[in-house]
Amino acid sequence: MLKRAILLLHIILCIGLSSLRSQSLPGVPEIKYRRSSLHTILVESDKFPRKDTVINAYNKAPFPDKYNNHTVGLKSFDPAVYTTRDSTGKIEESKIKETIEKYFQATKMANQMTAKWFSRQEDGTFDMSLIAERGSYDASDMQVNIAKGSARGTASLADAGEELIANTFVVVSQLNFVSNEPIAAAIRVTAKAIAGQMPNPLAKKLAETSADVIYKKTKEGYSVWTTAYLYQLAWNDSIAAIFYNDLWMDKSNPDAAKKEAFDKSDLLQLKFVGQQKASSLVLFSTKTRNEVQIIELATIRNIDNVFAKLQKNYDVFKTKTPLYTGFPITAKIGLKEGVEKGDKFEVLEQVVDPETGRTKYVGKGKIVVDKNLIWDNRYALEGEAPTTLGGEEPPAEEEAKDNGKKEKIDRTTFTGGKNYYPGMLIRQVK
Repeated sequence: MLKRAILLLHIILCIGLSSLRSQSLPGVPEIKYRRSSLHTILVESDKFPRKDTVINAYNKAPFPDKYNNHTVGLKSFDPAVYTTRDSTGKIEESKIKETIEKYFQATKMANQMTAKWFSRQEDGTFDMSLIAERGSYDASDMQVNIAKGSARGTASLADAGEELIANTFVVVSQLNFVSNEPIAAAIRVTAKAIAGQMPNPLAKKLAETSADVIYKKTKEGYSVWTTAYLYQLAWNDSIAAIFYNDLWMDKSNPDAAKKEAFDKSDLLQLKFVGQQKASSLVLFSTKTRNEVQIIELATIRNIDNVFAKLQKNYDVFKTKTPLYTGFPITAKIGLKEGVEKGDKFEVLEQVVDPETGRTKYVGKGKIVVDKNLIWDNRYALEGEAPTTLGGEEPPAEEEAKDNGKKEKIDRTTFTGGKNYYPGMLIRQVK
């Protein structure tokens, strides 16, 4: 409550920033690397202002480009279907995690996500095409090894399980919009009470006028809160062995019994990793956007913010990003990913362990974000540059001075270390 009050008292809307768009650097090819995979889901609520607008904005949001898009099924669900209501008909907020997990069980979400990994067909048969595509493996060779019954001893299968399948996540977002007016009114009452104790009549008048001005500017709109729940697909050598031995079948050997066994199996599960919250203040007093546009911007920005918090707080969910250039040291990440001045990243080189045949990452040094050269790649409405919403931190510097000239920032620059090259991977460290 105090935090929201402070935000309401310190609103600054920064608009009119220069447009920042990602541009390819000549001579630098797009880097293909092994990413974690992600499915995102929104918990619907009748409390949303313009519910359809919020859901449309959520579906419209650009998919996080540091992850493989592993979307399966619907992007949102009604929690009332999976939750017992109290005597007033309301869903208890404290039971939302339980509700999410009931939804997973009812929809066999873990089975759906595993089925997508193995490109499951209507007849229940699997293949390795998607795994081969995302991990640069030989699909035919992998399927031959499964057929030979040597799955557990095959390096490429074990590597794919550890590198790809085990790094599959679901993020379920719950949004809550709270009207600003009651908080703004309470702040005005408090401010006027303080002003009433001032002995100087002029100071008292100025304080009361200021309280009215602040109220008028902050009473419209909402504070939007997002709670994101992070789940990971459980996959290890034991689960893989049961899957390949008991549930796997390819096009050469379809089996109706195995198809049914997979559909009913409880072998595959999603495990809870953790949760994070983020908030933004959304005002409707701007003349440049309408209410629908502001709700859209707030919804998408707030979800980006909570994703950044999940990445910073849970190592398993941290992304790897390829260096864009080695000198200067740059990468295509920025404010959208929660990058801040002073953040530290380790530089990694991806190699194959000759003894195990598995992928490993060798540390090559550490780099630090240049505070003056952080890319503002946050979501913006069509035709607009990225701008702040009330309650957000102001954007980083957008233009760098170079020998008296100005250039637009379309990547974040780092300092520290040398002999780095495009394609090396970086990962944030605490």
